[in-house]
Amino acid sequence: MPAETIRRSNFVDEAYGAIRRLILGGELRPGTQLKIDALSRQLGVSNSPIREALRRLENERWVETIPYRGAFVRPVEAKEMIEVYEIREMLEAAALRKVMPNPTTEGLEVMERALHDIRKALRSGKQLEYLEADTRFHAAIVHMAGNARLSAIFGALVEQGTCFMLGRTPEAMGEYRSGEDDHGILFETIRAGETRTALRILHRHLCVSPTAIRKLCQAS
Repeated sequence: MPAETIRRSNFVDEAYGAIRRLILGGELRPGTQLKIDALSRQLGVSNSPIREALRRLENERWVETIPYRGAFVRPVEAKEMIEVYEIREMLEAAALRKVMPNPTTEGLEVMERALHDIRKALRSGKQLEYLEADTRFHAAIVHMAGNARLSAIFGALVEQGTCFMLGRTPEAMGEYRSGEDDHGILFETIRAGETRTALRILHRHLCVSPTAIRKLCQAS
């Protein structure tokens, strides 16, 4: 393979990775127009790798192209989000059943650090920090199951959920999370090896009603 082809492929991969991180990090929020010239200047590459990266992101449903208008970060619809949470509950419950009643010390330490950051983010109202800590908390449960494919599927679902939540206003998110936070009691029941109680709390925590999701969309 010619060296020029390798370098071009690297540019596309790097542009793809950078744009994807900007989307997942909340810097490019759902509905934001993705202007090729601006991204080219920001990332320090030519327009061509940006176009190819956007096509790849469109194939993965992170980006949508609207005729005569251009490329935009694709909003995650309410129906998709409801499906994501349904699958997440199935996967996490399966992982938790495999982990319990003997969670690993390392996994519990990750959960405890994430719990500290969740509480800190809730007090400060920092949405992105909350989502990042929440992801680490739940990922620790899945990773303790020791199934790499399960972890990969979980990671993809969480990314979609993060993109959806970043498209909501802070006011809407505050109302959405206005009830009691379940992370603390979930952590304590997992640490205590209380399988049935932990599964019940996990179900309550992840069982998001379609009405709540639609209300969250309408409020944003």
